[in-house]
Amino acid sequence: MRKQAFSILGVLAFALPCAMFSQSHSMAVDARYSAQISNASAGNCGCFSLQGGAADFYWNAFGVGGSHGAGLGAAIDAGSEHTATVNGAPYGLTLTTLTFGPRIVLPGHKIQPFAQVLLGFAHGSDSAFPAGNVLVPSASSFALDIGGAGDYSINKRFSVRFVQVDYLRTSLPNISSNWQNNLRVAAGVTLHFAH
Repeated sequence: MRKQAFSILGVLAFALPCAMFSQSHSMAVDARYSAQISNASAGNCGCFSLQGGAADFYWNAFGVGGSHGAGLGAAIDAGSEHTATVNGAPYGLTLTTLTFGPRIVLPGHKIQPFAQVLLGFAHGSDSAFPAGNVLVPSASSFALDIGGAGDYSINKRFSVRFVQVDYLRTSLPNISSNWQNNLRVAAGVTLHFAH
């Protein structure tokens, strides 16, 4: 199932740029720093924090108003956050995600908000995940990323993403319900392109 899902994402990642260059639409690329709060297992917080970076690519498929215009399109988001220790345990966690889905950009002049729902995969590594009676250093799972952000326009090509907030749901194996709730807050810069 994991190989099939990665194949589907690969096809989408290839098909999206091909469709982009055959039509006239705006695009944007973002790079950002992110901080995340995660829970070790369900039922109690057991919370710990991670830090890292992320980037996304957005294609405004049905838009108005040029490079900063409102519209509906598709986004691909990739990120990786790390912590050296999980609640004092002798192991840490590197959480890498790759998600894809629709984004709606709302009208705005200097501040342009958007909301998105992305689906994809999470991969945990440099950690300890239960697999039967043993612990393994890595695991993968489905990921659901629901969030939104605000970009402050500096000029036609450049904006500052002053805040992005995402709820990330993963289902990596743990000793409880095999799901995790993650809250990510990020900020970065965005480059806009009109095709």
